[in-house]
Amino acid sequence: MRKTSNSFSKQNSQQPKVFRGGEKKVMKKSLLSLALAGSMLSALAVPAFAATPSDVVGKPVQSAVEQLTALGIVQGYADGTFKPDNTITRAELAKIVIVATGNESAATLMANTAPSFKDVKKGAWYTGYINAASAKGFIQGYNGNFRPNDTIKFEEVVAILVRALGYQDKHLSGSWPYNVLLQADTVGLFEGIDVKSGTNANRGIVAELTANTLDKQLVSYDADGNLVPLTNGVDTDGNGTIDAYVAKPFISKLGTFDAADVSTSVALNSNGQISLNGTDVPTASSFFVTGGKKLSELLGHTVSVLKNKNGEVIAVTDVTAASKIVSVSTDAATLATAGGATFKVNNGAATYTTAPGLKVYLNTKELPTTQSGTGTSAVYNYTVPNDKTADLILNASGKVQAIVISDSTDNHVLNNVVAYSGYSRIFAKGNTSYNVKVDANTAITLDGKAATLADLKENDVLNVLENADHLALKITATRNTASGKIQGFGTDVDGNATVTIGGKVYSYVGTQDALGAAAVGTDYTLYLNASGKAAWYATTGAVVSGNYAIINSITPDTTIIKDGEVSEHWTKVVYFSLKDNTKQTIYTQHNANLIVGGVEVGEGKLVELTYNTDGTLDLASAGVSVLKAGSSATAVTVKSVSSSALTVNTPGQANPTASYRLDSSTVYLKATVDVNNVDNSSVTTATAADVTENSEVAIQTATNGTAQYVVILSNKAAGLDAVQGLYVSKSSTATSATDITYSVNVNVKGEVKTVSVTKAVYDALTVKNDIVLLKDAATGDSKYDDASIIKTSKSATRPTDDEATAFTVDLSNNFVTATVGGTATKYVVTPATQYFIYKTDGTVEATTYADVLVAWDSYGTDAGKYTVAVQGSINTYNNVNEAGVIYVIAH
Repeated sequence: MRKTSNSFSKQNSQQPKVFRGGEKKVMKKSLLSLALAGSMLSALAVPAFAATPSDVVGKPVQSAVEQLTALGIVQGYADGTFKPDNTITRAELAKIVIVATGNESAATLMANTAPSFKDVKKGAWYTGYINAASAKGFIQGYNGNFRPNDTIKFEEVVAILVRALGYQDKHLSGSWPYNVLLQADTVGLFEGIDVKSGTNANRGIVAELTANTLDKQLVSYDADGNLVPLTNGVDTDGNGTIDAYVAKPFISKLGTFDAADVSTSVALNSNGQISLNGTDVPTASSFFVTGGKKLSELLGHTVSVLKNKNGEVIAVTDVTAASKIVSVSTDAATLATAGGATFKVNNGAATYTTAPGLKVYLNTKELPTTQSGTGTSAVYNYTVPNDKTADLILNASGKVQAIVISDSTDNHVLNNVVAYSGYSRIFAKGNTSYNVKVDANTAITLDGKAATLADLKENDVLNVLENADHLALKITATRNTASGKIQGFGTDVDGNATVTIGGKVYSYVGTQDALGAAAVGTDYTLYLNASGKAAWYATTGAVVSGNYAIINSITPDTTIIKDGEVSEHWTKVVYFSLKDNTKQTIYTQHNANLIVGGVEVGEGKLVELTYNTDGTLDLASAGVSVLKAGSSATAVTVKSVSSSALTVNTPGQANPTASYRLDSSTVYLKATVDVNNVDNSSVTTATAADVTENSEVAIQTATNGTAQYVVILSNKAAGLDAVQGLYVSKSSTATSATDITYSVNVNVKGEVKTVSVTKAVYDALTVKNDIVLLKDAATGDSKYDDASIIKTSKSATRPTDDEATAFTVDLSNNFVTATVGGTATKYVVTPATQYFIYKTDGTVEATTYADVLVAWDSYGTDAGKYTVAVQGSINTYNNVNEAGVIYVIAH
């Protein structure tokens, strides 16, 4: 069997390689143990795994060990190793050759037969194998002895394998051992192996030589000593009559070997079949791809195929040489499957010829064909798209047997990975909400080396090749960063924004807003793609490094000396820099009555400073963020505050309250703004503990509702906090002849809470497990007087449309969107969001966000799928409702 170079993946090698319906099938077949002498047959040598031994991964011996393991010829040790450098004994080799030639049953029968060698004991573990090998003429002794426990030389291993093929020493030219070495070289036993005549053979060399022998033709001799190749008769047309003969290989008693099939599938189908040459072929339960490769990597490649006696594929090995894979850029062309057509690539720079049976794939899906001609003259044509990255897979004659076109997407920055049953999903950062499914057949590399999903980390930059079902076939990950202070910014020749760190210019190709003048002097980390371009950035410190300021004063019509001359009509701006925690003065030629987005930029305002291209301050630039922070008449009042959220009153607005998320990046400041005397204004740092209920604050937010800055303007020395959860039960108690108190029990995050309510709320709650939001109008009676209800169960007498007909998740911004009654409503998920699941047995229990993701991935009302109902809380974040309760219904 031809040796090939290996693209090694420890993940592939350490785990079973059978994947059907997204599940891993562990090899169940009990593989035969490698022939092991005395001590090797101890506990260290019992069959322990079906995966590749750890100490051959990435070594030339890997494919050989995998192939022989699949056939049951060799096996590793219980500690997960093969120990390829260990020597091997003559008895051990006798077992290997007997098992490989399918004669193990003969060895069993001869186990108690009197040995023909004086030093072979009757009934020893190796007796049957030595007797059978001697009877077959595979082995010879020394003056009546076999020396079973002696190590064996390289040339002795070769001689035994050559004899097992049917060659006889007496008919070979030359003297021993050169006669057997020459014959072995003639038939190809040394492909990929360094010949080491005179040295002791080790387990690795024996595995490689044996694997190379599997597909070699068996021979015999006639009465006149002429060599006769052995053949098997085959029925090629299925009429029950032998009409052709094919070479009978060494492997024939264990199975069959196909030396040059073309892989035409990227995964096993739902029936566990592999597609070879366009035909579905069953696989054995122990099937795997050798050499540490994924089946998805072999599309269009020439592969060798091992099958068992039942015709099931045991192992597939890539035998396509690297020289037969040509990476190109496609030119538009129409190609016929009949072969012989020439076509150009690389903008006409190179010409290739197609082979008969050509296959063309785009992202692993075979492109549709058009038919020309009819009947036996019918030819099917592919139209190749223009200017795409592709691999041309060449056959042995150098003609193109497959064109594998890749249309991948790049610059996806890993945010997190969510595990599901049988697969996972990668979620990317940014505003694109990109996610992709990853399963056991996804090929992953990290910085050019084979990797596993577990090897990937947050902020790795990914190039993803996926199919039409959004399953990642190949992920190329890059982990490379550049860190330091931003020294400059600009634009490259392609129009991409650039930043300079450490004197080096980096192009930015990500989804965040480009860094500009405001970032200069701030420490950032850039996350680079394979081309060295930045796909993501993050500050190495808190958000305070952003270029925000509180305006102290604006003085128009100021005269300054510029370039040694008097210059008039400048505006003097005094501000407190949040970046430097200092009061600064700067001049601009804008007038004092600056309007941005309909809001006057003036004293006592929180603004983001931007600059003109010449470095002068530009308060009127589009995109300046302005928040009032000047007087109690315009400041907002804190309604409630926790470690993760801040809610303020917004009287006169469509929503009476607004909420902001708080995290470790939020910066707290105390500001005293005296608009009558700016010199009395000051800003000092504060902490989260300084923000209390009824504080007057100004807030600067990010797009996802996180508070970047909370500026405390004053602290002042309120109704019941809202209660939200699942309705459980209710009760009423007469406290007098005329007074009745009402209470309800609500499941809040898995715990039942009892609260007092008005009669109207009491009467409104009737069905257990409805989602309820209780609010107090601050009447001072300590009762909840308002209830919002989401129905979570329906019947003929209680129809409901509260269940979302469509449901999506944006993990990058922690948003979920539920469509009810044709209207899509976005909610932001926060640490305060509650999760419940209605199970198929009718019970309800608190759950986690993971079940929400499962529901999103398997949404629908069919059995085994999920739907969702969402109720907002009293809070909004940047005008997006907070998800108070997410209720998952299992069907």
